[in-house]
Amino acid sequence: MRSLALWWMRWRWARRIRTELRLPEAPSLQEVIDAVAAGRGRPIRLLVEPLELRVSGYCAQSDTTDYIFVDAHAGPLLQYQVVCHELVHLHRGHRPADHDTIDDEVAEALFSTVSPDVVRLVLGRDAYDEEAELEAEIIGTVLLQCLDLSRQPNPALSASFELGSTGV
Repeated sequence: MRSLALWWMRWRWARRIRTELRLPEAPSLQEVIDAVAAGRGRPIRLLVEPLELRVSGYCAQSDTTDYIFVDAHAGPLLQYQVVCHELVHLHRGHRPADHDTIDDEVAEALFSTVSPDVVRLVLGRDAYDEEAELEAEIIGTVLLQCLDLSRQPNPALSASFELGSTGV
């Protein structure tokens, strides 16, 4: 009985997010990125690169563009999970928590060639409140389960997968 209830909840969440973003039954990741970008009225750039921190990804916003950074060393499934999680943050308009500012060490690790003050200006904060994180994790996981990963894979993620990543 419990598995039926969980299936039903997942189905409702999947239908809800697909409806909100006007997505087909089994969208590609690129279709989801495009839908979130259209809803926000600004492009989303996906960047796969080695991250020096103990994070597998994060998003940042400038005045004109949203960025999703994904760790190139993460396995393929984790990379897709990270992108879906960050897309939910962007789609829901989550704002980072006020109490977790980016310190100089974090700023230097993220962008070693840019001054920490500039990094803080662009990224603002590095954490969301617990409710926003929970929402992004749950809906991001459901979104990942909806994706048709065989259709038109995202070029940035596909390139990192082809480099021989073996997983988490």
